[in-house]
Amino acid sequence: MPHCLIEAAREVSELIAPQELVQLVHDQAADTGLFQPGEVKVRLSLYEHHCIGGEPGMFVHLIFYVLAGRSDDDKRALSLRIVRALVQRLPQVPAISLDVRDIRREVFSNKRNCQDD
Repeated sequence: MPHCLIEAAREVSELIAPQELVQLVHDQAADTGLFQPGEVKVRLSLYEHHCIGGEPGMFVHLIFYVLAGRSDDDKRALSLRIVRALVQRLPQVPAISLDVRDIRREVFSNKRNCQDD
């Protein structure tokens, strides 16, 4: 845990290699100290068809899922750290955003906790 989904216009891959983008986000999240080493999972989807304000345009949007219980200050610090790193690395991209979402512990399942039953 946590899981980060990066959505981006395919054109962004002309500015940064996909694996470099994934690693940048991973490293920024891991360096917050909010998570155990090795916990951060990052995935990237590149979109061929998209629009920004009705026009074609580059974007990077992240959805960062964390188990519920973190403070709003911690989530805000995580969000700001990653967005600032992306803005610095990708100044040509006009739309960069990140949303931190809570995962309810009561309903979350993974391989480890399913084997405990």
